[in-house]
Amino acid sequence: MDALKTKLIVISGGGTGGPSTAPLALAVAYRRLDATARFIFLGNSPELEKKLFGRIFEELGADYYALPAGKWRRYFSWSNFFDIFKIISGFFKAYFLFRRLSPDLIVSAGSFASVPVVWAGKLNGAKIFIHQQDLRPGLANRLMSRAADCLSVTFSKSLADYGQRATLIGNPSLVAEISSNDKERVLVNFKLNNTAPLILVTGGGGGALALNRLFFSTVKLLPAGWQIVHQTGPGKGEEAPVRAGYRVVESISHEDYQVLMSLADIVVSRAGLGALTELSLLAKPCLLIPIPHSHQEDNAAYFADNNAALVLNQETTSAESLANALKSLWQDNERRRLLSKNISHLLPADAADKGAALMYDLINA
Repeated sequence: MDALKTKLIVISGGGTGGPSTAPLALAVAYRRLDATARFIFLGNSPELEKKLFGRIFEELGADYYALPAGKWRRYFSWSNFFDIFKIISGFFKAYFLFRRLSPDLIVSAGSFASVPVVWAGKLNGAKIFIHQQDLRPGLANRLMSRAADCLSVTFSKSLADYGQRATLIGNPSLVAEISSNDKERVLVNFKLNNTAPLILVTGGGGGALALNRLFFSTVKLLPAGWQIVHQTGPGKGEEAPVRAGYRVVESISHEDYQVLMSLADIVVSRAGLGALTELSLLAKPCLLIPIPHSHQEDNAAYFADNNAALVLNQETTSAESLANALKSLWQDNERRRLLSKNISHLLPADAADKGAALMYDLINA
């Protein structure tokens, strides 16, 4: 491979915001090693992904391509039948795109949308870099790992899942330095003040309908003076009640989301590793409600075992118990201080730089 050739790197995201954040963080860090590198982003939800990551695309000079994407569900669903055709279509569109562009590297951190992209890249001679975010490897990463030239993992436990090809780096994140001007801008734009308690509720970039409905009932039971910003996801906020101080937003840019998280006194969140990494790097007291019977339960248990988060089971949590948990945590300053301290020590801040160095060595060998 010609070391002087301008490298073309494909960032494969899609599905939800989590699997896009880590590869984009790796791309931003790689840019510091190679200012001439070119990037393209392959996703499947143009409106949402450009809303969440538009500024990052601009910073990288990345072209955006939307591809059809299907999901294989491990239970009977007629959607599996129709999604097979989306997967096949996505594979061939990626394959012929790569025939034309000749990318040097495909980077993915999971998601059903990435599987055909990775294999299309492999068949076109691109190197493959896979990052395992969660404690439990998902089906997408298990399928893609067979094509991988290099793998990185967040947790030492995951090294056993992938063998000698895997390197422990932590989880790459787009968390950046947040200025006082950033905070003032977000306070004004979201009509917040910096004196009343602020609760941020999020189910991720795509939202979480079950979590939303639970919180729609909970918000009525919370103190009237609290400020609450609730990111519901596109089309998932119609049932939200109207209450003073309760701001329902379908989607928030990644930059504003991080500022809101930095301002929040407590964060209510799912337990994907993207969100957990941001909570760790910003040292936020949090209450996690993982997706039932999923890899998120393993992630949440790890944080709970390290006394770094409170965890509630969605299937047994009522509006009353969630409201009581939030009020109790707000009233216990020492508990919030301890959670903040412990979560800040769980994940390293230099994961993106470590991963970018692996990428650089892989395509410049």
